Amino acid sequence: MSTRELQGLATLSVFMSTFLWGFSEAIASLTTQWPFVPADAYLYMLLAMPVGLISGNLAMGHLADRYGRKPVMMAALVIYSVGVALVALASTWQVLALGVGTIVFSIGGGDEPALLSYLAETTSERSRGSLVMLASNGANVAAATAAAIFILAGVDFHLQRTALVITLALALPLVIVVRRALPESAAWRRVRARANAAARGNGVWLGGPAKLYFLVTIALTTVLTYGLVSWAMGPYYYPHMISLVTLLFNVGAAAGGILGYATVERAGRRVLSTAYYAGGLVTGIAIILQLILSPGDFPLFAALLIVNGVFAQLTWGLRLVMETELFHTASRATSIAIVRTSAWVVYMASLVFTQSFTVTSFMAYDVALWALGVSGAVVWATLGYETRGKTIEELDSLA
Repeated sequence: MSTRELQGLATLSVFMSTFLWGFSEAIASLTTQWPFVPADAYLYMLLAMPVGLISGNLAMGHLADRYGRKPVMMAALVIYSVGVALVALASTWQVLALGVGTIVFSIGGGDEPALLSYLAETTSERSRGSLVMLASNGANVAAATAAAIFILAGVDFHLQRTALVITLALALPLVIVVRRALPESAAWRRVRARANAAARGNGVWLGGPAKLYFLVTIALTTVLTYGLVSWAMGPYYYPHMISLVTLLFNVGAAAGGILGYATVERAGRRVLSTAYYAGGLVTGIAIILQLILSPGDFPLFAALLIVNGVFAQLTWGLRLVMETELFHTASRATSIAIVRTSAWVVYMASLVFTQSFTVTSFMAYDVALWALGVSGAVVWATLGYETRGKTIEELDSLA
């Protein structure tokens, strides 16, 4: 297999996984409209996704560093099949939540640390950032697709479920074909073959204070700003427009993914990180001003939501790039899982914390998170090092 073919297959594999992740996360929010999901179960439906994701990230991240990227990617397919069956057969919200959580535990996000590690280790230093950006956009395309399915299917939940299950089921053979064709990561095998690197792999080194602050703050910002607006805002404040709110925000996010693919290799990571997070902060403030000054102007709110979605994906995609570049190959997948777990734990707490907020207070909380991301980007721009254009071996020496 040529290098170009390998990079293409690796990118496609990650794109399909993030697509299923975004699709499953959207399902958790959108299915709150189904007749057997009562209003007092909305919170539990929204929690099903991060619980499954955290569990999958930690378990599969560790296994991917210990036994290899490919075994984890293949094993996740079996678990995914169980999750799809649960969603297809669910007649109670508890079974539905379990199905969503199981899908996300597996190839719908749980194995993402292994996949991102694989993609970073098999792409060249010239294209690594753009390909990670491109692959991560699958989540936004999927969430917008799921929302569109719900809008087109109307109020017929049987039709909605049939369309969702068909999409999830058809994805499985495609993922199997692509993943079976992928060889094990050469960089991972090389590191495991060295006695000193293998010893290093027994522990996880997350880095110094500046790196850790940067990675944790940008994880908190991206997970919470995207998650709260894309998945929680609809059920909490626009229960009759859940699908539309999800669609609008993720259309913007998908556009951000395309923009990120085109721009991420044109400037240094530290410069772009600061610019992207500042853009999210400014657009978040604009939404608050609109809610205060013109609360009934939904077209303006929709336009601002789309623009905010653009920056949500620019920052999300760049975070994934930085996660793959700032950790050593020996513990890359585990380190990615540990850092992002902190963000998902805070996200779950925020779902409970923001339930009683007004929509303006909700967005003020969102803006505070954007400000946190800006602070992390500024710290790394000041104290960090540039990773763009460096090989995996060079990045390992800096990690």
